[in-house]
Amino acid sequence: MTDTSIKEYLEANGGRLINSHFVFTSGMHSTEYFNIRAVVQDARWVNAIGSRLAMSLSIYGPDIIVGPETLGRTFAHPTAFGLGVSAIWCEIDGGGSDKAASFSAKMDFGRLVPGKRVAIVDDLLTSGGSIKVVSDLITSLGGEVVAAAAIVRRNSAVRAEDCGVPSLEVLEDIEGAAPLTPEECAEFGPCSEQVPMVLRPGHGWKWHELPENRDYPVAS
Repeated sequence: MTDTSIKEYLEANGGRLINSHFVFTSGMHSTEYFNIRAVVQDARWVNAIGSRLAMSLSIYGPDIIVGPETLGRTFAHPTAFGLGVSAIWCEIDGGGSDKAASFSAKMDFGRLVPGKRVAIVDDLLTSGGSIKVVSDLITSLGGEVVAAAAIVRRNSAVRAEDCGVPSLEVLEDIEGAAPLTPEECAEFGPCSEQVPMVLRPGHGWKWHELPENRDYPVAS
């Protein structure tokens, strides 16, 4: 990886979307979205980011790296490889206050957690909700969450305590358009102006499935 910042890399490779209407997994709305999915085909970049995540987590001595689907899973393996430990992943169901994490019965990764020191990695950090539900899952299974790391933090005010972890590492803070609550969006954000909702990337598709939002215009 070159000296290019993560923000510069995303901007140069179609990973920064602006002047539209997006919903994050936290349920927050924004006119801007950093789309790491647009660049995950670049294996060298993914591995370089995994190496940086591994360096940031090495002081915590984790036994296992956990990445939530989808992109946390992508970066869990190169991170774990850099640390010489195991990598597993979990599902994230629901959104907002209804969000929860779980291990699939098919993979049965929960058996690996009890008594282990666990670090969580994820791609984008907005509110800390996704990392928190993963931390809750690990703790419920008898694991010890020692830290979490994110590639990009959209809001520098989000701290470790918001994520339910003792320590938080962030590779880069990228302050884009301020995320808005659904109420704020309806009052003065893109919802108030009926800006078409982008279904993907982001969770606009889940938002649009709600009965009260089905008549809202969507982006082509």
